[in-house]
Amino acid sequence: MLRFVCILLLWVPSVFAEHVSEKAPKPWSWSTLGLVPIQHAGRIKPLESFAQEWVLFETGVRKYKNWEALDLLLSWIAFPDYWQEKAWIRVGHQLLREQLGLDRERLEFSPRELLANPILKKYATRPAQEASREKWDALLNQLQGFHTLVSGLGLTLIPGNPSWDALSVGNSEKKSPEALSIQDHFFQLIEAYMAEDEKNFEASASLLRGSIQRELKDDAWLSYRVIAEFLYQKMHLFLIAWILHLVASGFWWVSRWQGKSFWHRLGCTCSFFGFFVQVLGIGMRCFIAQRPPVSNMYESVIWVSSGVSVFAWCIYWKWARDSLVLIAGSLVAVLGLIASDIAPTVLDTSIQPLVPVLRSNYWLTIHVLTITLSYAAFALTFGIANYTLFQYLRGKLSQVPALNQWTYRAMQFGVVLIAAGTILGGIWADESWGRFWGWDPKEVWALITLLCYLMILHGRYAGWVGPFGFAMGSSLSFLSVLMAWYGVNFVLGVGLHSYGFSSGGGFGVAVFVVLELLYILAVFYFQSRRGIAHGR
Repeated sequence: MLRFVCILLLWVPSVFAEHVSEKAPKPWSWSTLGLVPIQHAGRIKPLESFAQEWVLFETGVRKYKNWEALDLLLSWIAFPDYWQEKAWIRVGHQLLREQLGLDRERLEFSPRELLANPILKKYATRPAQEASREKWDALLNQLQGFHTLVSGLGLTLIPGNPSWDALSVGNSEKKSPEALSIQDHFFQLIEAYMAEDEKNFEASASLLRGSIQRELKDDAWLSYRVIAEFLYQKMHLFLIAWILHLVASGFWWVSRWQGKSFWHRLGCTCSFFGFFVQVLGIGMRCFIAQRPPVSNMYESVIWVSSGVSVFAWCIYWKWARDSLVLIAGSLVAVLGLIASDIAPTVLDTSIQPLVPVLRSNYWLTIHVLTITLSYAAFALTFGIANYTLFQYLRGKLSQVPALNQWTYRAMQFGVVLIAAGTILGGIWADESWGRFWGWDPKEVWALITLLCYLMILHGRYAGWVGPFGFAMGSSLSFLSVLMAWYGVNFVLGVGLHSYGFSSGGGFGVAVFVVLELLYILAVFYFQSRRGIAHGR
């Protein structure tokens, strides 16, 4: 009931409410305003990050049509009546539209028509424990979030210790002169925005930033982190990285066809800069968050993608001297970086504070980084093994011994790392939870992954599996990594590792698994047919 009362306040006109005509994006510079510090979700960040996260939360996309995030944020605040009437909240789930009795042909609806929906009203007034359906709750959260924003309660721009105050209209007599100054500068900024006065808007943004920065003068490093995060949001480093890795793999393929070292050197140059950009992005996240970048699935994916490149180069310099291993490493890294980039609602790209159980950078670093590095080594085995199976599919077996040897080396890295990471995790668990091992799903699937790869290694050593069996087993074993990495957190969602739980992406992962199994079965079928044809 309380949640529904809150979102009903959307019907109350705000301080800036008025009937307005069609709104359009403004071709202004948003850098000054984007650098304004704000406290949100337990940490201080630039307003640019806040706007991008809020737009993603409300619209489900990083960029709504042609609107810059800050432009859309201010338009919501300045013209709430317009946005209450405009159809912009996406209800993409067909079953939810049917349950609410909405038009099946439409995907976007206005907040006002959703709030007037009698079925949604009935659902919102149920006891909280009954409101368990994820899609319904997400829609209500969007509506409540919009109210929180336009009412000023979501804009915590007034510095305090430890928490900042929200920017709202009431109780001016209780606010300090500094808080009133910040509030006045923000109102002036909104007035300039509504009047489409870019010059006064930029001046008000500068004054607003200066007023808040003066309150943070005792923490210079915090200001540097705000600037670093603003640059990080604008640079899109991991997008640049996967493009460079993809170009590098293309140059290496050309060098193999033409046999010229010029193309190989170009590939190495692109790969170097791609890896440099990845490291820069990870380093900036570490500086901004003051912790290793492995607190959620998104950070682990970008970390694993970087680790794949490292292991590929290690194998290339130590054993291979063949660009095939670099191509495999680059393409696997590209897949990981693309996956992290195209699904922001599944893989949360925002930088969040650590939950209490993770607030030990010592254990977080040595356990989580070790485990996820093992995933990187196994991802490289997966890439090389799949190319090996492709050679079997083509009937070209001359490269199979070398490919299996590189797969074996990458697997060795992975087995050592996951064994060490599992043991270190047990030590951390003993310190945090009072027991070394408790058959938690995350622990169990880490053990299953280790055993899967140990079976492949021992089978190869004992001669129980041949070259084809080794390649096929290496590909299949990566599915256990997917379960330990993604499945426990996103599918099972049970256990003591609840700080890593999330949802979404199940369909995409299921498609990936099915395609991989079909690929392996196809190779197995054609290889069996060849064996029968040759009397084997």
